[in-house]
Amino acid sequence: MKLTVLGGKGLLGRHLIPLLAGDDVVVASRSAGGVGEARADLETGKGLTEAVEGSDVVVHLASDARKPGKVDVAGTRNLLNVLDGQHLIYMSIVAVDQHPFGYYRAKYRVEQMIDKSGIHHSILRATQFHDFVAYFLGVACKPPVAFVPKKFVFQPIDTGEVAQHLAELVESRSPGLRPDLAGPEVHTAEYLARTLMEAKGRERPMVNLPVFGQSARAFRDGIHTNPDRSVGVRTW
Repeated sequence: MKLTVLGGKGLLGRHLIPLLAGDDVVVASRSAGGVGEARADLETGKGLTEAVEGSDVVVHLASDARKPGKVDVAGTRNLLNVLDGQHLIYMSIVAVDQHPFGYYRAKYRVEQMIDKSGIHHSILRATQFHDFVAYFLGVACKPPVAFVPKKFVFQPIDTGEVAQHLAELVESRSPGLRPDLAGPEVHTAEYLARTLMEAKGRERPMVNLPVFGQSARAFRDGIHTNPDRSVGVRTW
């Protein structure tokens, strides 16, 4: 089976590619240039046709939270325009259909576009990766004071475990919206930040910073979590 993995050099892609060793895999990204790689840019559409040509399955992992309108929404539209019979697998986020956060709303728009396109597809949603939460809180915990959003909660999941589920989906090509993937535990941002600093041997004051607005309320209410789908094994 021939596969094209868009965003294959990103965090999830680097975990997924080794699990697809028995397949003919093309890793597509803007920075591609090595053996088995194809240079493709979702935002401009350049190289997409060549990247997906001849593939049976296209795995869409590419995303940019800084400019989701251009990369995620417009970029996926560019991708849909060049697909020709391939099965598309799209990686999304738990509760994007309910959460008001702008990036999540863009991911949901992408899901809707794919669903309405008539293209054979699968959509897999996961909670936030351990790596993403660690990066987010690592930035927040820079000296001299750690500023952590008050009462925000997360249910982080191991990136490698998501990759394993994704590899299984590549083989099965089960259609439509698949069951959520969520981490084994729900924690407050304060707990996650404190344990992260302990693990890194850092000591600094922490301020639980109140954040206002609809998106902040959703992060406090845990709309983006799904305790009923705690399929992850590796804890924070």
